[in-house]
Amino acid sequence: MKEKNITEIIPNKKYRIDIEKGRRFDGSRNRIVETINGTLKKAIERRDELLYEVKHSKIKPDSNMTLLEYSKLWLKDYAEVNVKPSTLNGYRNCLNAHILPRFKDYKLCDITVYELEKFYNDLRKTKSKNPDSNGNYNLLSESQVRHQHSLLCVMLNTAVKWDFIEFNPCLKLTKPPTVTRKEMQFYDEEELQLLFKHLEYEDLTFKTAIYLLVLGGLRRGECLGLMWKLVNFKEKTITIKNNLLNIRGKGVYLETPKTKKSLRTVTLPDVCFDLLKELKNQQEAMKDMFKGSWQDTDFVFKDEFGNYFNPSRLSRNWSSFMKKHNLKHIRLHDLRHTCATYLLSHNTPIATVSKKLGHSNIYTTLDVYTHAVDSDDVDASNLLNNMVLGCKNEKVSKKD
Repeated sequence: MKEKNITEIIPNKKYRIDIEKGRRFDGSRNRIVETINGTLKKAIERRDELLYEVKHSKIKPDSNMTLLEYSKLWLKDYAEVNVKPSTLNGYRNCLNAHILPRFKDYKLCDITVYELEKFYNDLRKTKSKNPDSNGNYNLLSESQVRHQHSLLCVMLNTAVKWDFIEFNPCLKLTKPPTVTRKEMQFYDEEELQLLFKHLEYEDLTFKTAIYLLVLGGLRRGECLGLMWKLVNFKEKTITIKNNLLNIRGKGVYLETPKTKKSLRTVTLPDVCFDLLKELKNQQEAMKDMFKGSWQDTDFVFKDEFGNYFNPSRLSRNWSSFMKKHNLKHIRLHDLRHTCATYLLSHNTPIATVSKKLGHSNIYTTLDVYTHAVDSDDVDASNLLNNMVLGCKNEKVSKKD
């Protein structure tokens, strides 16, 4: 009698078990093939075990695919669907930098906790492919190691959800890569006064952009992606709907802001709208002057031809400006931190600051700006102390 999924090779001595599990992601057949040395009864018992394991998902469908095969599938069916193009580009760069060179030929089921521990330890001994400002090739930072870990963790979490593997080994590490938050960089009030003083005689486009970054708490891309139709001179507000990015290999392009909460309307001080009016008038004059070459775009911040203002160019201009006036060196993004720190240190409610910055929730603001909140905590403690002293003094006066 012929048994299903069993082929007789040598009667009562050798049998082959062949079980179909459908198709793999690339269209090839997904099968379990085992050779049993022994009786037909032994082969039947083993076949039944395998059928039970397949039915109850104890054998995962594609745990034998390599990480290279899986990464192509993951990028196409997960990343391209769920993340922004800028994030997708970052994933690809991260994969190609260290993960695939190390694990591309590993089967998913062979990426173990031990292999990951070795990988991260080796990364910490690896020199960066890009030199620093002094031309030195330093060892990878813990932050760079953390990026590799975070991407692997997301990818393998998806593999678990897709039933490709039983568990995510990233979650069982004895000590996952962690990054200590760097001390926040920002300008204090005295440094802000110097900044505004030196901005007075700068190019109007650059000057206005810096004012919006400092006084609006905007991200660079949000500022440069601003359109005139989203500037409300009457209400003195701007609406953030765009993010202008410059990504290596992709160029300059517009996308939506970082999170849903980043889509917001921001109230700006009068000085910003004075500059915006002046900038608009300047652009109208340039439009008339260069009719043949002027591009009539709706960008608030334009280059000499009326097109978008390149984000990388603004960062370069900022570096040159700081050097020229001997200002403390901070990143362009730190002007946003300067805005938040100033507001919090002057007792602006945390919820107001969070909304202005477009944070996804108030806890993000609390986490990022702990330094400002801590200073408020000292003031709060002094306030409570004075309250207790006041009560004691009141009791003494009553006795007298």
